[in-house]
Amino acid sequence: MVAFKTEPSAGYWANQHVPHGDGYQGAARETLDPLFVSRPAKSAMRSPTHILFEEFRRLKPSLDALNIGFSVSRAKGSSKHGRQRKPPYFACCYDVGRLAHVNVIAFYYPLIGDWDLMEADPDRYRQRVQSAVREEMIHAIQVLTVKKRYERSSTLSSRFLNAETYYDHVLGRIIAELARYKVGEKAILTAAKLYYEDWTINSIEKLKQADRKYHGRDGYLVCELIRQVTQIRFGELMSEEAKGKAWDKHRIFFVGEYGTTENLMMAMAATLRQAVPQLIDLSPTLTEALTEIEATIQTIGGITGAMLVRSRGCAL
Repeated sequence: MVAFKTEPSAGYWANQHVPHGDGYQGAARETLDPLFVSRPAKSAMRSPTHILFEEFRRLKPSLDALNIGFSVSRAKGSSKHGRQRKPPYFACCYDVGRLAHVNVIAFYYPLIGDWDLMEADPDRYRQRVQSAVREEMIHAIQVLTVKKRYERSSTLSSRFLNAETYYDHVLGRIIAELARYKVGEKAILTAAKLYYEDWTINSIEKLKQADRKYHGRDGYLVCELIRQVTQIRFGELMSEEAKGKAWDKHRIFFVGEYGTTENLMMAMAATLRQAVPQLIDLSPTLTEALTEIEATIQTIGGITGAMLVRSRGCAL
């Protein structure tokens, strides 16, 4: 995920973790309805564009139920200091400080580009899109639940400047609670390696460096750890796992005894999955966040209670 802050009256949106004005200004955004006016031909139903927008349409009712906006951008990148930067897959936008007006933006070109990465296999591509879409919904729900908790509590509103300040505090507290223990620190670093695709992150200090490099602040990775654990507890593939064999196409790492990058990644994902019950025990703050996120997902009908119970049983 790339998170973006937006001023309520701003005419453009800016990346949360880089200098103001580094967003993809002028990017055309579109709604979904015009793209599905007529029933597509059978030959088009397995095309990447059809699959992509079909998954967007499945996501939209859940976001609508939470009053989360959704749009699609065809931006191809932004320019900074003469260098072209590619857009992310998704961006979660919200107002500075208040965490209000949450809006998810899907970037068409990076998402459609994964069709080739998935070897033009419709089933694998759909699985990849579903996982990426689910990832961003969880990110948006994280922001919403923290905002609601802050607004409900007079104690929190008097202690912290605004909802975003409180959000940063929550993320910092989770990493502090987990990093006290070897199993917690190992899980954090495993999550970081999977998310950043960087096997050299072998200490909390290197993780902080990666967070600052890519997001401009310490503690960002916890957003991804919460998302990964949520996907695991719901019995889903993490977004990183859904890439499958694509890991070996354009990523060259030392894989040692594992033979392929995919095997190495799957082994690391398994390590993180096995650690989830312990992480819940070690971090009350993480447990509280997960409880609220999962309750929200169940409320909008994203997952049935029975499925959640089964997935937790498998994880435990």
